[in-house]
Amino acid sequence: MILLKQNVQDYNNDLRAMIMAFFPGEKIKDYDKAEKNNLVNQSGEDKEKVRFMLSAHFNDNETTEVSLDLINDDLSGKNRYLVKGDYKDRKVFRNHLKLSVYRLLSEYTGRKLPWGDLTGVRPTKIAMKKIHEGNNRKEVIDYYNEIYDTSEKKAGLAYDVADNELKLVEDIDLKNSYCLYVGIPFCPSRCLYCSFTAYAISLHEDKVDGYIDRLCDEITYISERYKDKKLVAIYMGGGTPTSISHIQLDRLLTHIDKTFKLKGGFEDKSSESIRLLEYTIEAGRPDSITKEKLLVMKDHNVTRISINPQTMNNVTLKVIGRAHTVEDVECAFKLARECGFDNINMDLIAGLPGEDKPMMEHTLDEIYKLHPDSLTIHSLAIKRAARLNEKMDEYKADINHDINEMLEMVSDAAHKLGMEPYYLYRQKNIGGNLENVGYSTPGMECLYNVLIMEELTDIIAVGAGSSSKYVIRNENGDVIRIDRSENCKSIEDYIDRFDEMVMRKR
Repeated sequence: MILLKQNVQDYNNDLRAMIMAFFPGEKIKDYDKAEKNNLVNQSGEDKEKVRFMLSAHFNDNETTEVSLDLINDDLSGKNRYLVKGDYKDRKVFRNHLKLSVYRLLSEYTGRKLPWGDLTGVRPTKIAMKKIHEGNNRKEVIDYYNEIYDTSEKKAGLAYDVADNELKLVEDIDLKNSYCLYVGIPFCPSRCLYCSFTAYAISLHEDKVDGYIDRLCDEITYISERYKDKKLVAIYMGGGTPTSISHIQLDRLLTHIDKTFKLKGGFEDKSSESIRLLEYTIEAGRPDSITKEKLLVMKDHNVTRISINPQTMNNVTLKVIGRAHTVEDVECAFKLARECGFDNINMDLIAGLPGEDKPMMEHTLDEIYKLHPDSLTIHSLAIKRAARLNEKMDEYKADINHDINEMLEMVSDAAHKLGMEPYYLYRQKNIGGNLENVGYSTPGMECLYNVLIMEELTDIIAVGAGSSSKYVIRNENGDVIRIDRSENCKSIEDYIDRFDEMVMRKR
């Protein structure tokens, strides 16, 4: 347990985020909300052990004192930083505070984080802004180093991703375009680390047809409301879209084709049909892939699929609750190639329970043999809604802490496959404040991933548990805010409360 003491709550989220970067999964408790005798493990075994207390005292005399107090019997502290500035000026003061707290925790732990004090989901936004301002690669890297204490490798990665992202979207009319996300909340089984809306298909087969009925209704509504904007990309995720039958998948894709006039496909140049820039379906779980489903997707001009092993070690697949083997992954991938798919992505996770660097090396050797067209690496995030979080006491000792080294191994492997990094984002509760990166061979990037992560255009999402993003611009076309609307997570609620889902969007 870690204690947080503060006389002002303005920076509570920033302080907690910095602590969580160094100590993922650790309980953080507010000192003032607990009785002193219950905080310190002085003698009784039933007391929670306190690692340290971070005390932040904000003064009104333009000097804020931030101290890291190591817990003794009397709660006395050691190590102290003074952060000078007006804490009420959040825009300026926030970076000074975070950098000071980062350096305190770095001294305490003896560790430096690759991203320094930089928290948040989109670290590439800074690089993108700097590139717009005319800064070159070295200038952008120097800025990350100076302001956030970011390592040169991560700063360089941020620049390279931002540079590639800008090239991918430069010819798109972002103000008058949108993407469609279609959520299929069914899976063969729920993985240990998963926090998404996903229901075991074996227990919910009787609800699939009714769910698709409502999904089609919502898709129809979107097509009518967005008839004056251009649909540039469709992304079907979940869950696992291929967990439904090939007949159900065909029914859904047929409705999408008719509703958005995609029947002619990508080769049709007639004015009646529109041409998508991209159509992705997450085939995801190899144990859900059949030749019939692949041919259905191919028949409906799906351009990109994902086959996601997460690891190529059978022992780990069992631990995380995957009902398939490495051999199943290889068979599914080769079958997709035989069916004509020339843009296949594969997802991996670094830091899975029990995995170390040699196991990651084995995974990458097996991936290299398959030669996917893009590769996405996720750092293990311990999400509150995941079974892994509930069983942390059981798995904590087995979660490897060499995640950054694994990420570098993936970067090297992607380079050997002729891939470049093209999008990057982070999730909460990733140890070390690390990142997820998408690598791709030129021309095989996922445009949808870039547009949703950088919040460049509307992402309209349909289905249970999906979340839409609306990019609100001023008269000059500048983004001023992002609005959101969310659908119910429950399949039953989504079906029964459909009118409410539509009203939220309206």
